[in-house]
Amino acid sequence: MNDKLTLEQLPNEIFEELFEYFDIYELYRTFSQLNIRISSLLTNFKYLQVIFYTPEDIDLRVNRYFLPKTKTLIINHTKSFYDPIKINLISHIRCLILCQPTREQWISIQPLYFPYLERLYLINSRFVYRTEQLCDLIFSNKFPYLYSCSLPHVSYELNNQWTYSLNLQSLQIKIWDIRVYTQILDACPKLIHLKIELNGGNSQENIQVLHSNKNHSVLRYLALYLSNPITHDFIDSILSFIPHLEYFVLDIKYQRPSSISLNTLASILEYRTPRLNRIHINITLPKNLCCKEQMDTKYSLFTSYKIQHEVNQLTRFIIVGSVRE
Repeated sequence: MNDKLTLEQLPNEIFEELFEYFDIYELYRTFSQLNIRISSLLTNFKYLQVIFYTPEDIDLRVNRYFLPKTKTLIINHTKSFYDPIKINLISHIRCLILCQPTREQWISIQPLYFPYLERLYLINSRFVYRTEQLCDLIFSNKFPYLYSCSLPHVSYELNNQWTYSLNLQSLQIKIWDIRVYTQILDACPKLIHLKIELNGGNSQENIQVLHSNKNHSVLRYLALYLSNPITHDFIDSILSFIPHLEYFVLDIKYQRPSSISLNTLASILEYRTPRLNRIHINITLPKNLCCKEQMDTKYSLFTSYKIQHEVNQLTRFIIVGSVRE
């Protein structure tokens, strides 16, 4: 009895798993010319992505073969990718990733060129460009299908032209002014996941306490990565807009201590975010505000923690993955 299987007899699921072990060039050379069935599986492979390392890569035979069915395009060069003659070849793209975004590339991200864009990720930007044009498009629903986005810089503009981004659910941004935070909440009513890196900008002494008459009822995850210490007024104002928060990350890399006690922080979290069930906190505090004798809070999320004593009477207080039981 012959139990050997031919390639044609393998189920579709085996091919889909097999494709994951090959890059796009290997897939093209190995499978593209076998038969109609395998070619169809290949062009409809859900993890398929095309990478341009130069502007000329759009003309490569392998890319021309896969582009019509590819949903993810990765651009890993610094030159403009806009070509009025060839832009129709990528207008169907759902996910656009820029690995070395430049000003030219920012300007080329237009609804006319990417009308079906669902995910946009700009990473590894070495420069801070003025981004009002792109932000106006993103936060005014010019990309109506966009639901996930990462931007290396969002600037604060007092009179920005944002209206609403009606489908945006996940956002990762770097900012210099914390006032962008409330503008984001106002412009993104369906936002669930928000990650903010606040670089420099306002110091503890002059940072503004945020005010707004609106609450954001949808946000469930907030991660704050800060480079300056915090006060109780600052963290209280940040959390005052998001009463339904379930997961909170607070990571302060600066060694200068924050003037907030653990008991005060616990009280703010308990009052402002009653639905919170998971936290991750990394913060430097003065030793007199972070000693076990003073930690009389019964806040359930502070039951498991690590205290790391450092020089100059400073204390690193760390809660990693604490979950409410």
